[in-house]
This record gives sequence, C-alpha cells and structure tokens, in this order.
Amino acid sequence: MITVKEYLAIIDDVIANGEFKDNWESLSKFKMPGWYQSGRFGIFIHWGCYSVAACQSEWYPRLMYLPNEKSCKHKNETYGENFEYRQLVEMFNPDKFDADEWAELFKKSGAKYVMPVGEHHDGVKMYESDLNRWNMMALAPHRSFSQELHEACDRQGLGFLISSHRAEHYWFLNSARKNFPNSEALGEEYRDLYGPCALAPDGSMNDRDRGMKATTEWLEDWLSSACEMVDKNKPLAMFFDWWVQQLEFRPYMKKFIAYYYNRAKEWGIEPAVFYKWGSVMQGCAVFDVERGQIDGISPVLWQCDTAIAKNSWGYTEGNQFKTPYNVITNLIDVVSKNGCYMLNVGPKADGTICGEEKNVLLRIGEWMKMNGEAIYDCHPFTVYGEGKQKNYGSFKENLRYTDKDYRFTYRAGSIYVFPMSVKARCAFEIKLLKFGNEGGIRYGIKKAELLGYENNVKWSQDKSALTLTLDNAVNSDLPLCFKISVD
Repeated sequence: MITVKEYLAIIDDVIANGEFKDNWESLSKFKMPGWYQSGRFGIFIHWGCYSVAACQSEWYPRLMYLPNEKSCKHKNETYGENFEYRQLVEMFNPDKFDADEWAELFKKSGAKYVMPVGEHHDGVKMYESDLNRWNMMALAPHRSFSQELHEACDRQGLGFLISSHRAEHYWFLNSARKNFPNSEALGEEYRDLYGPCALAPDGSMNDRDRGMKATTEWLEDWLSSACEMVDKNKPLAMFFDWWVQQLEFRPYMKKFIAYYYNRAKEWGIEPAVFYKWGSVMQGCAVFDVERGQIDGISPVLWQCDTAIAKNSWGYTEGNQFKTPYNVITNLIDVVSKNGCYMLNVGPKADGTICGEEKNVLLRIGEWMKMNGEAIYDCHPFTVYGEGKQKNYGSFKENLRYTDKDYRFTYRAGSIYVFPMSVKARCAFEIKLLKFGNEGGIRYGIKKAELLGYENNVKWSQDKSALTLTLDNAVNSDLPLCFKISVD
C-alpha cells in the first residue's frame, strides 16, 4: 500500500519535471485529440456493487438509508432492516462477466471508445488500488474488471477511457449518519468504505452547493485517488462527474490535469479530461452536458453523456428504455453542433447486458454501417439544422421532431442532411440550403443520394429551398441521411 502523502509527493514531482504546470495558462496548451475528433461516438458504462440490488438507480447506496425511498423499503424487505451497504459490496460476484463479449458488442454498435465508471459515489474501485482496500482486486472475486475491459477493448481497436465520481463520496452516505445512528457507516472500522458521510454545518444532507465544503484531507485523498486511477488504467480520457465544480477543488483539479497530461505524454497518448459546469477553465479540457443539448454550434468539441435507460444510469429491474430512434436522433443533434456522444449502458450484477440495451446498440451499429460517413470525422455545417427545437441544457433531452426538422454535418465536398422525422415521404424541402448569398448556399450541387438505399434522388434548388425528391418513399423507423456532393 501507499499513503496519500506519498502519492502527493509523486504528483508534485511529475508536475515539477513535466511540460504542463498546475495553472490555467499552462493547461490551455491542451490540444483536442485526433481520436476524439474523428470518433464522435462512445459507450459509457455504469456497473458496480449497486447493480446487485437492481433497484431504483445507481444511487441505491445512499437511498437505502433514506426511510421514505423505494430503495430503503427494498433493503428492508429483501435483506433486512439492519443490512449495511458493505454487505451488498460483498455480494458482488459477476460470474458471467466477459470483457471480450462486451467489447465485441460495443464494436458492433459503431462506438469508437469505451468508458467504464472506475469508481462511483459508493467509494468502491473497479480496478486494483494501492490506496484503498475497497477495490475489486482486493475484494472477492479478486479481479480488476477495468483492466480486463481495457485489454478486450485493445483487441477490438476501441479506445479505453475511465470516469471518476469519487468527489461526491464525501457526503454520499450521509443518509446513514442522518437516519441510522447505529449504522456501521458511522464507526471507524469501515471509514475507508463509507467515507466522511459529511453533513452541512446546519445538519443538512442536501445543501451541497454552498453548505458542504470538502476538507483539505478529503481534497488530497481525491487528488491522489484520481491520479492513481490514471496511473493504473492509462486511459485516453478521464471523466469527472459533478461536485468538482466546488471552488475548493480548483487547485486540486489543476494539479490533476497537469499530472495526467504529463503522464499521457510519457505514455505516448493524446489525453482529454471531461468536465461539467465550469469546473475547468475553457480551453483546458472538454466541456460535458449531461442528458441534454446545447442551442447552437460550439466552436470547439464538446460532449453529451446520456443513457439508454431514461430513469437510471445503472441497471434496475424497473428501467425504462429509449428507442433506437430516440438515441440516434439525439446523436445526430449532438454531432451537428460539433459534439461527441457518450451513450451509457448499465449491465446487470452478474456481468450481462440486458436484451433491451443490446437491441439499441445493435440497431445503432446497423444504422452506422449505412450512415457513418456522415458522423465519423465530420464537422458541423455553417448551421446545425433547421426546425423549431427548444428546451436546451442539462437534463433537458428534447427528442420530439417533425417533418420540418433537419440536421446537417459536413466534410470537404459533401453536405449531409438528416431528416429528423421518420414520416414516410418522397419530398424533402430544406429551406436553409436554398440558393442565396446569405441564409442559403452557393455551392455547385453535383449529386444528391440517399445513403444505404438504392433509391434515385432528384434535386432542385431555388431561392426558397433545396428540394430532394425520392422515386419511392422509404419506410424506416430510423432517420435517413442524404449526401449532397458539392463543388
């Protein structure tokens, strides 16, 4: 084992001797990775000990200690009123986990990179750790699931990324402190599992924006844990969930990014860090929007992370799933605005992926085989699309489209047009591609074709619209894509 203080000394040494220093000016030398620019689509994975309960959401460890929550009732009825989260951790034994099977499925989906959760809010690491005994290599069944998946992704040619959600562990299990005074979470024997269980000064469990302030001890623990995560896994990118936007994290976040970028240079990889809500200065990493969209084209790459399940990131027996159409139109919208799309799956505790999520992934893969040239290594067009779409921001997924909604992408010599409605029709009128100096285009159109189908496409363009006409309407439950070759 290694202590936090010893790891902090290593971190300082790497920064002192590396190109990147722990200030925004130095970190702004970050370059967007080529693999990320071209890939555009990846898989997120929420899987851990919380999957054993398969109830409510991946927040089960917190919710099981809240008397009015479904998870608490489930815990009482399934395991007993005195059951503790540690016991659920000890029940995690995914005997059907097959990393190669996962990686093969993700490859078939058309994804270019894969990002498992390395550690969620529950404080259990899915990889081998020298800092904390609550890691999968130290616990039965004594396997580093992250390492197994990393090797399987390498065999499939998929990039390997990882995510850290440890910051929130500072307060995540304060529900036990508030409601179960006899819980082992309040003792010291398992403090390294349950974390500080911190409350706000006024005793609140939920005043996490201004009331709760992480201690120096916790911030140092967080930094050393994050740096160990990248050292152990050597990922192409590191994702941070929320709460790291708290100001007290700022100097520690700078240290992490400098450390990681320097390490990545040693390893010969192009790294990236994904962040939310202003936790990193613009231009030093990649901005992420959770379950949402932005309202225009970003001048730099950004990311949307969302899930196939509507109600949870982890697997539960009550999950409600999006359709392939919902997911693909969401992906198109994100890419049209210069974004990359990270789609989450939540495997079962035994290590299998449910049929509903497999179906969505395989349908995306089929669609990508037909239309991938309009997604991979593409850029936003002058405008992202047309149609009336509102309700943008985090947790505001707007997936309703009409036959007047279109999205565009572009690569040299080609404009790609996605009708976002699947209403079967022969004529498609795109007003923003009309002939014009402004609010239109003046490219010389050479050809129009429908990707993936043998269907003649006629086109006409005037000062009101570009009209594409098919010989026969296509009945499909997934979006079409027109390729307009221009000069």
